[in-house]
Amino acid sequence: MEKLNYKEFFKNQENYYLFYIFFLFAFVSYYLVQWPIYAGDTDLWYHLNGGRYILQNGMIPRDSSFFSFITPPREWVDYYWLFQVLVYKIYSFSGYYGLIFLRAIIFLATIFIIYLILNRGIKNKPDLYTVLVFSLYMLMLLPRFHLIRPHIFTYFFIILFIFIIELKPRYVVALPFIAVLWVNLHGIEYPVMLLIVLSYLIEFFIRYTISKTHIRKEDLYFVVPIILTVGAVFCTPHGSQLTWVPFIPTGFAALYINEIAHIKPEEFFTFQIIRMKFSHGAVFNILFFISCIAAITTLFNKNYRRICHLIMFLGGIALLTKANRFVYEYVLLSVPIFKDILQFDTSSLRIKDKTDLDYFKIKENILKPFSIILLVIFMIISSLNIKDMFTNLPRYPFSHKNLPEGICTFLNKIQAVGGTVFNYPNHGGYLQWMLYPKYNIFMDMEIPFLFLNEDIFIANNAFFTGKGLNYIVEKYHPSFIIAPIERTGFKLLIAKHPGYKAIFFDETGVLYANSEQFPKIVNEYELKEIDPYVINFVNIDVIVSGERYENILKELSRLIEIYPGCGYTNQFMALLQNKKRNFSKSIQYTENIIKYYPESPVGYQLKADALQGMEKYDDALLEYKKALSRAVKKVEIYREIGNIYMKQKKYAKAYKILKMITDPFSSTTDYKSMHDVCLAAILSGNRRDAEILFKYAHMLVPTENKEWNEKYAKLADMFMVSK
Repeated sequence: MEKLNYKEFFKNQENYYLFYIFFLFAFVSYYLVQWPIYAGDTDLWYHLNGGRYILQNGMIPRDSSFFSFITPPREWVDYYWLFQVLVYKIYSFSGYYGLIFLRAIIFLATIFIIYLILNRGIKNKPDLYTVLVFSLYMLMLLPRFHLIRPHIFTYFFIILFIFIIELKPRYVVALPFIAVLWVNLHGIEYPVMLLIVLSYLIEFFIRYTISKTHIRKEDLYFVVPIILTVGAVFCTPHGSQLTWVPFIPTGFAALYINEIAHIKPEEFFTFQIIRMKFSHGAVFNILFFISCIAAITTLFNKNYRRICHLIMFLGGIALLTKANRFVYEYVLLSVPIFKDILQFDTSSLRIKDKTDLDYFKIKENILKPFSIILLVIFMIISSLNIKDMFTNLPRYPFSHKNLPEGICTFLNKIQAVGGTVFNYPNHGGYLQWMLYPKYNIFMDMEIPFLFLNEDIFIANNAFFTGKGLNYIVEKYHPSFIIAPIERTGFKLLIAKHPGYKAIFFDETGVLYANSEQFPKIVNEYELKEIDPYVINFVNIDVIVSGERYENILKELSRLIEIYPGCGYTNQFMALLQNKKRNFSKSIQYTENIIKYYPESPVGYQLKADALQGMEKYDDALLEYKKALSRAVKKVEIYREIGNIYMKQKKYAKAYKILKMITDPFSSTTDYKSMHDVCLAAILSGNRRDAEILFKYAHMLVPTENKEWNEKYAKLADMFMVSK
């Protein structure tokens, strides 16, 4: 076996590019496989429920609102039925781990094929331009693959079609079969598939028209599969019904669904870069303007062999005018345009004499260091951007943050089979997955293809207005209502319907039950002591010293016993136990928060408070530092760290921390926080700083406040002692 010569390897500039490509793949793979399934939206779960229904019933539902009690039932074309079956089978076999693996494989395959197209195959060595554009594509597509939805297959098939036709034309015969998969996995995107194959077909006929030659027999091996691919649109269980689905108007839906809103013209001129990190809009705009330049260059060159690339590019532009979600289709359809401008045919270069040879050597000696420096800078930028996309790792392999997990757990615990649940649409996907067939919900976010604009208007209105709620109650008499917990005004609306009582809550919503339908459940679980809407704003001192303390504690314990993963209830309990100085009990609840919300600073901070109360200062510091790495607002955490250093008599460290967070010239800085930093300055030997800070702070103390005037008098005495 021949030994690798590392010196020779790194002398070749192209090997640096290969190393960079390998680094990017490894870096992204590392983060993708450890990023959990989480609720950017709840679409994944209505797909899982759809797949479960299809496999259990052996049919694609024609009454597609099978999980809903809305009347009349809504009907539609389930254009992603095969995707639903696929993700449900993967989930049934391997749980969320399998879905994480699916997401990683599809992304890496997509981005690898993009590299092959830009680089004209795997055998060619990349140049600097290919590497940089490939990096931009990775940064562009990666956020879209955080969620598992049918579009990830569309992106893969777009780039696979282009790859086969451009670089592997002998495999064109496979396109009709791949097309059948595509239209059943995500059939609504069939116009994009047609755009690709018809672009190449149009170019084919234009070339023959210009050359005035006849089509050869071997050309049929290309033309026939392309034509058959067009016919794949009808190879779904829906037949011709699929053809009209992509053209359903989405105008009103764009007002409340961000991804189908229109792109504003000013968004094309956003190039935000903060601390060497590109905004997602900046990445797209860079790709957009480069692709426009490439298209104009191709157009002026009158290169008819690339007319298919121009057609796909213009098709991508047309998609951009429809909705901002099509930015991804646009950049993928533009890959051939990038290949045209980034790949240069060096075979035309001829070195005629020694002078020319010397010129190229000088040019290489100048550009090689520049290229390597640029590559290193881009490696840093790419790494920072990718790492930023995966900061604060949620619970693995599945995070229930922003999901009504607690309410679903409760509803599945109680005996209320056949009940109906009126819900806020955003959570509908997860609710149907967790509750069907035991319960039917109102609706999810399959809008406007399944549910109507008027359905979401009615659903939203019921949580905002008394008239809207009256309509739902009078027409449907739902067994349960789940109100978003941030809609604090809803408790005034529901109070006019005394038959509904609050019986449970989690971080996302408050569950109300119809006492006429389920009197025993209401009698057992009604919330009488805790107001879920203000649980994060209650005065702990008042509760601890009040007569209702034991009743609140009992109700809170019952909620945690049913569902130990609620951050609000665990936080409330930990605060109560800390106030009662039951620090060991408090830590039990903080551990629950950390377990279910490892990305949140709350659990670590409360645990650190308890450890500080137990005088375990080193352990408390470790927890405070974990909280710091996750917190947006850091001042209070730094203040507690400073206090611990004071207790440990590490005055220099304490002063450094407290000085950093104390601005004597800020209107928000008071004499209480100034006292701590003055004391730390004195004890750490920073007498000059202490004198200046003392003068500022003492001026803030109210004359009538004897307690704090006495504290500052003691500080003055310490000045005298330290002289």
